[in-house]
Amino acid sequence: MSNVLTLAEARRAWRARQHLSAGAPLPLAELVTAIGGLPCPVGASPAIALFARHAITQRSALDQALFRDRTLALVPGPRGLSWVVSAANAPAVRAFAVAEHAAREARLAAACGLSSRDLLSTRDAIRAALAKPRTSDALRDALPREARRDLGEPGRRAACVTLAGLVLRGMWAVGEVDREPAEGRIDRDPWRYRLDPMPRVVPPAAEAVPKLSLDWIKAHAPVSVRAFAAAFGIANSRAVAALKPHKLRSVSIEGLAGEHLVPEDFAVPEADESIAVDLLPVRDPLVDARPDLAGLCSPDIARSSLTRQGAIAPLILVDGAVLGTWAFDAALSQLRPRPIVPWSPAQSAAIDAHAEALAGFIARELDPPTLHLAVALRAPGPRSASADLEL
Repeated sequence: MSNVLTLAEARRAWRARQHLSAGAPLPLAELVTAIGGLPCPVGASPAIALFARHAITQRSALDQALFRDRTLALVPGPRGLSWVVSAANAPAVRAFAVAEHAAREARLAAACGLSSRDLLSTRDAIRAALAKPRTSDALRDALPREARRDLGEPGRRAACVTLAGLVLRGMWAVGEVDREPAEGRIDRDPWRYRLDPMPRVVPPAAEAVPKLSLDWIKAHAPVSVRAFAAAFGIANSRAVAALKPHKLRSVSIEGLAGEHLVPEDFAVPEADESIAVDLLPVRDPLVDARPDLAGLCSPDIARSSLTRQGAIAPLILVDGAVLGTWAFDAALSQLRPRPIVPWSPAQSAAIDAHAEALAGFIARELDPPTLHLAVALRAPGPRSASADLEL
């Protein structure tokens, strides 16, 4: 294989490694690991991402794996995001949330004058209140007044409005408490908290990065060290050290600066004459690994893909390149494609066919679609893993 790839070859590889090309579907837990995990800014995102990969035709298959079979887990992870990951990888993914929360807790303790006794007594109060599972509102009502202490402006900046919210966030990060939808559907509120009878041991973040690194590289290759470091929120030097044992090869991509890494088994898929269309949700793994959309489009198209608040909208890709965005019209149960560059008649026909299929999935399986898709488009940035933990 040449050490220099064309942009078209790189895009074919990205699609193939993200399992967007048609093929025999893997079991959900294997697929989620193979694509590097699913960011979950809103409940619709992982379901639409799996539909785009031909892995599910009904949302209930995802709910089953998450909340009944528990082969998948919804956990806090890197960059303050919630993630859908395999149950086997959940402790390592949680390690990033634990490290992030420790820094947050230290900042708030100093800013708000919190003592270790404040934190421990609040944890005890939460554990007592969760003798039975409770929604956020019910948990708030069951806690003593001192546990609901307002942390003021420092707490609001850290997305922990109250002392209980801060402590509960930490308990969720380490797996001491679990959270799941009261109705067992990832797309439907309210969420309910419960004590986890079998909390998992969370490794140190220093051990979690090497554990997850090779799977992530395989999921997104060819990819730069900088992109890998950004995905896990770590320094470039730490990323280099984590990747060194994997004996990765370097390749160049025409039109993109810098070296990109690939695993030893990397091969460029053969081109075919069909038009490959992907309708991706907010923070799809393919997009999340490339926050500036490098390689997927030009900087001008990337800017045109942003909402008014600066977030990347749901995207339309054709042959691995961003050509437009989409939104769901709940009143008509239709997808509204928005071209950024002109489409050929053949491209328009292929996009329309995919839009009709996705619109049917959203209308049939996601309830209510307007809530979960509109919220994602309005959000100024990624939803914090602590967003539902404010008490």
